[in-house]
Amino acid sequence: MKKWNMLYDNCRLPIKVLYFAFVFIAIGYLIQNENVNIFYTITNPYILLTGQILYRIGHFLVINMPVIFLINLVAKRANSGMPAILAVIGYVTFLVVTMFFGRHDLLTQAYSNVLGLSYNTGVDTYYPLQTGLIGSFGVAFITRYSYLKSRKKSIYSFFGFMSDDSRAMLYNTVLCGLFGIIIVLIWPYFINFLSHMITWIAEDISDPLRLSVYGFLDRVLSILGLGNIIRYPFWFSASGGTYASLGGTTVLGDVNIWSYMPDALLTYKGAGRFITPYYVINMFALPGLYLGLYFTISDKKERHRHLLFLIGSILLSFVCGNPLVLELVLLFTSPLLLAAHLVLFASLFAILFLSSAFLGFSFSGSTVSAMPGAFCDYIINVRTPQYSHAIMIILVVGIIFFIVYFFMTIAYYRYFAYDLIGTNRSSVIIDRIFDGVGGSNNIKKVSSALFTLEIELEDLEKVSYDEIKRVGAKTIIETKDSLIFDFGSASTILRLRMQKALKKLSRI
Repeated sequence: MKKWNMLYDNCRLPIKVLYFAFVFIAIGYLIQNENVNIFYTITNPYILLTGQILYRIGHFLVINMPVIFLINLVAKRANSGMPAILAVIGYVTFLVVTMFFGRHDLLTQAYSNVLGLSYNTGVDTYYPLQTGLIGSFGVAFITRYSYLKSRKKSIYSFFGFMSDDSRAMLYNTVLCGLFGIIIVLIWPYFINFLSHMITWIAEDISDPLRLSVYGFLDRVLSILGLGNIIRYPFWFSASGGTYASLGGTTVLGDVNIWSYMPDALLTYKGAGRFITPYYVINMFALPGLYLGLYFTISDKKERHRHLLFLIGSILLSFVCGNPLVLELVLLFTSPLLLAAHLVLFASLFAILFLSSAFLGFSFSGSTVSAMPGAFCDYIINVRTPQYSHAIMIILVVGIIFFIVYFFMTIAYYRYFAYDLIGTNRSSVIIDRIFDGVGGSNNIKKVSSALFTLEIELEDLEKVSYDEIKRVGAKTIIETKDSLIFDFGSASTILRLRMQKALKKLSRI
């Protein structure tokens, strides 16, 4: 688990980039979305152009999320630009191998023109396999291995005539090509599994269980950068429903049917079933989770420092949110909390369907950077009587989920966050901390943030740094009058148990 938490340290920057990418998309969305006209109307061409620019920048960053993770992972520990160059070369090699040697009869959405790569035979155009974070993480680890291996070779070895960088490039190109071959062999099984799941769900989109399975797969694949594989068929093809008008027009897909309804002056029962849960998640559940994270911070000064971020994150989620950034943070820091979130999100599809609550959104762009479940799309439908039932159900269920997510988050960090320390090591760590800081009598105050434990001391000169190193924290920072230990999401548990131990010792 410690290595998994260290992986989060290497992924912090790409997650921050992704967060700002969604901020750009949100601003562009608010400027361009026709539904916001009930609040304001923008006609200034420069503002509209700014919205287009921000949206496209954000979209580009989200689409190329695997590449950003790849470059950051390989460059994190090397004081050189060479690993980043190796990573790009290795990734292109990997993609080209999947493009030429991969099967071309899989689902259409199993392919993607990543980095603009394509191959035209004169009859068909072939693209690399879409592997998302799985492909980029694989190439990243191969690149780091190749770079380190090239530095260990003797000048008298078989490739001794080559420079270290040349050997690294040779190793990396060969290994990434082999990795591409491995993916070519195993990826069809994965895609065929998803194809069978899509067919099974599409056979009866009125089955709450199948809708829940869709919801679970939607979020898992989105986290892996593969969300388009399952979203596209249900949003824009017959798998998500079919409507045939009296005039002979056939509309395919949940999102397309929802968009067609106002123009056709019709009501299609169930349109929006693949979108409705996002209103609950973005407007209520995620704000509840953010608030739970905020109140997990015990120190008031630290809370005040994060207040603006809390307000901004809740506002972003409420107005036009996307849960991907928070889910990636939970994946690396709190996997159990992420699992609970995925189960609850999946259950929403069944709950809202059984409640006959359907509310979609009009959209025609990329499913990867889409923001379903935004407040603007919710509030615009308040004016339509036929959606009043859905509006009310979403509100009621949303309030319940806000409460559930808030208390679930607090409970997790207080009782279940053993990501790093383990269930039996907390007492050992606390004893080592007492020994390292000069005894319990030298401790003035213990506080915790989301991932750190801070111990304010009476006298820093009493600290034994040899003992402190044995504590097992990922990092230890010394401030003017305190020590800050990075214990990941287990920090709150350690703080509570330390306070309990200090209280017990004070009675002796």
